[in-house]
Amino acid sequence: MDFWGTVRVLRRRWYIALPAVLLTGVLALYVYITVPTRYESSGVLVLTSPAAGGRYSEKTKPEDVVKVNPLLQFDGSLTTTAQILTQILGDPKTAEELAGKGSTATYTANTGPVGGPLLFISTEADSAEAAEGLVGKVLDKTVAELASQQKALNAPEQTFITAQILVKPTTASAKIGGKVRYVGAATVVLLLLTIASTFAADSILLKAKRRKEGTAPSEKDTAPPPPPPVRPQPQPQGNGAPPPPHRPPNQGIPNAHQKTVIIPAPKPPDPAWPTKDD
Repeated sequence: MDFWGTVRVLRRRWYIALPAVLLTGVLALYVYITVPTRYESSGVLVLTSPAAGGRYSEKTKPEDVVKVNPLLQFDGSLTTTAQILTQILGDPKTAEELAGKGSTATYTANTGPVGGPLLFISTEADSAEAAEGLVGKVLDKTVAELASQQKALNAPEQTFITAQILVKPTTASAKIGGKVRYVGAATVVLLLLTIASTFAADSILLKAKRRKEGTAPSEKDTAPPPPPPVRPQPQPQGNGAPPPPHRPPNQGIPNAHQKTVIIPAPKPPDPAWPTKDD
């Protein structure tokens, strides 16, 4: 059925569709209220290499070490280190340790479109405090994990890569997009159910109406039957003879439509001669 056909059915059965639409609005409002609002926060880390580079000699005096700007030392090794840290933070055990067992708070860690040495942290939680606190935990865990990995590799402390916090945990903001999606999905489903129920009720009512019209007696059926036609009774004859059989007029008699004409016989002419009596 096309759009206008659907509109006609809804207008014809408005007393069924209207309560369903009102119920849809109430349920959509209930979904919007009951679905918890999610909050998000974020932070950014940057990895830097030591001023002396990746090599260190105990024989070299500190004043003889060539000093360089660490921000000019971004190379592929820092990008690789950032990717290693994202893999460690993505471990489910690490996530459970930071967010808490059974918690609905989540976080993501990635190197963004640049690929490193920047590390972007974003979190979601049911409260603003939880979202901001989780960002701080992930940043601290990243710094600690970076130092632990370098110690495990027996790297000289003077060559350690350091992690600098560029962006502290931002003020958490509410995300209503998820709630709107839930409400939209619930509204669409309920409206489809409303249209389907209206069509079903319309079909049932039309079938019941046709069945009632087909079985109800009409005025023609309830009217009394007409009396049978009265046939004329033959009159009895005086001599006791049976009455002649009744025949319909002009049936069984040949030339019944013609009339019999009786012509009188001609008179004889007067004699011209005298007779004997004269």
